[in-house]
Amino acid sequence: MRMGILAKGIEMTDAIRTYAQKRLRTALGRYPQAVASAHVRLNDINGPRGGVDKQCLVEVRGPAFSPIIVREDDADLYVAIDRAADRVDRAVARRLARSRDVDRGMLR
Repeated sequence: MRMGILAKGIEMTDAIRTYAQKRLRTALGRYPQAVASAHVRLNDINGPRGGVDKQCLVEVRGPAFSPIIVREDDADLYVAIDRAADRVDRAVARRLARSRDVDRGMLR
């Protein structure tokens, strides 16, 4: 799986990069053949004003499903990354289950 991480308005430290990579690889590691790439965008929406302004946007692409995009906002960047990783894990699982059901003729 190819992974890219971009940051805007946030200093991309090694700790943040490593944490995001580890969380996404753990979340998507169950689908090695299904997920081709994951792109993470970390953003500070409000800048120095503070508040719930850290954003983690994850886009996952694979050959068996259309792109999945998940966005989470939180005051803590690490919490936003955790929530986005959990949501993208569930979304990929749902898409793959749906495609298996369609292949079996269970959904019409």
